Amino acid sequence: MKFSRTAARIAAAALAATLLALVGGTPGSAAPARTTTGTSSTWTLVDLPQRLCATPDDPRTLYFFVVVDGTWSAQLAVGYTGMPDGVEVYSPLTVPPGSGDGHLVQSLAAFRVSGVTPGRYVPQLRVTDGAVAQSAPVVLDIRSSC
Repeated sequence: MKFSRTAARIAAAALAATLLALVGGTPGSAAPARTTTGTSSTWTLVDLPQRLCATPDDPRTLYFFVVVDGTWSAQLAVGYTGMPDGVEVYSPLTVPPGSGDGHLVQSLAAFRVSGVTPGRYVPQLRVTDGAVAQSAPVVLDIRSSC
């Protein structure tokens, strides 16, 4: 059976949407993160819709996923910008040289909260290879209960 070009495109789009749904995303969420240096790169930080809820003194180690698409020959440094006061980010957070297909988690960007004022925060998950830096927003909701 031969598909028309339009039917093949619809089938490919449906398959892509199904695969992204299985890994917790939507087609819009698989967009590349913002490149902050303006330099081209062989890798892209995948902008996943990530949200965590925690209490002001949550005893758990919390984390956001780091998913990278492409290849990189240098170690990637992972961090955050814009985290609220009272958040302790575990460091160093790194991803060794390698490759990813945009669907596998390369690292967990871990942190703890202690004495954080309740509110909704949108820090940036930041990844750099030293030449290129990319970031993606993540949501941290601090509430009296989740």
